[in-house]
Amino acid sequence: MIKRIYVTVRTQILTLLTSNYQLIIMKLFLNIPLVVLLVILLFGCKKDPPINPAKDIAGQWKWIFTQSVYPSDPITPDNTGIQEILVFNSDHAWVKTINGIKVDTGTYSLGHGSYTPYQGAHVFIYDSVLYHRFGNESIAWDYYNIFRDTLQFCPGFADKYASYNSFNFKDGFNGSKFWKKQ
Repeated sequence: MIKRIYVTVRTQILTLLTSNYQLIIMKLFLNIPLVVLLVILLFGCKKDPPINPAKDIAGQWKWIFTQSVYPSDPITPDNTGIQEILVFNSDHAWVKTINGIKVDTGTYSLGHGSYTPYQGAHVFIYDSVLYHRFGNESIAWDYYNIFRDTLQFCPGFADKYASYNSFNFKDGFNGSKFWKKQ
């Protein structure tokens, strides 16, 4: 008799578990599209970092000094006799004059980037200007930052050794070149 009750109870429990299992499976099956969509939204879509536009470089800039790597004394208009002016127009035309003589001209485009020397290191964020001549022929880059009314060109911002306005043909890499907005 006890064996018969045991078998009956066991049969009823298995029947309940089986029907509940089927019900659970059915509910899961109906919700699979929702679960998949949720997983895709949470893990499948990677947000791109926001793109920061380059700082506006438009204006007239007068060279005030260059801090050289070698020699270490600053190079200035006073100790060189050279007066340089860079003009970046809002229509993306640029002109470079030295001692009142136009020495280079063209168009320019701006960029924004970052440089990490090694994993875990400080990330250098910089803006860049690409100079063009004769339509779209790219001639050189400068990497810059603007602090209030001072423009600093430094190839080191992008882990480069030279750039258009910081290159001295005699010395090679020549540090940072600073300009004051006029």
